[in-house]
Amino acid sequence: MPPRPDVSDRRRSQIIDAAIRVFARRGVSEARMDDIAAEAGVSKGLLYWYFASREMIVAAIAEVLFGGELDAIDELPSEDQTAREWFDRFLDVFIEGLHGPLDVSPVIYEFYALATRDHTVNEVMQGYIRRSIDLMEPIVRMGMGNGELRPGDARRSAIAIGSMIEGTLLFAGLNPGEQDRDDLLRRNVALVLDGLEA
Repeated sequence: MPPRPDVSDRRRSQIIDAAIRVFARRGVSEARMDDIAAEAGVSKGLLYWYFASREMIVAAIAEVLFGGELDAIDELPSEDQTAREWFDRFLDVFIEGLHGPLDVSPVIYEFYALATRDHTVNEVMQGYIRRSIDLMEPIVRMGMGNGELRPGDARRSAIAIGSMIEGTLLFAGLNPGEQDRDDLLRRNVALVLDGLEA
């Protein structure tokens, strides 16, 4: 008999999804706990049982928005996979996360701004950036080691790739309709990898 799903985990996810929808409609600063409880279909008391403060919801959403795709990439490449193939797979997962059941783009862009003045969100996003660089660095090092990429500082190269991804997301958010965001992400990462090729 399979294990029963954890109701508390499902309820927590339900509240986070509701908060994302409220934040997307109203903005993070204008969203109230009452709005989130109503959207989630729970009492305010139950909402506070799961999240004692609005800041805790903000931190939980930041973890979901900025860590989900990293959780999905938990395998290093196989021996017959190139660094470029790994980055293609990384972008597949990353872009799929952007096209999830909820339109999280407005919230993501607001969190970028919020991170400049909210310590909790800043810590979460700094952790996400460190994790993504830590994930990319050994792939770059592998590419350098097998002659696919020219020798150099793997950490700095991983930072360049991560910066290109984050910068592309910001550009696409500020210039909607200018270019297809997904295509731009792929082309810009390919541009960095082309520059690193041996």
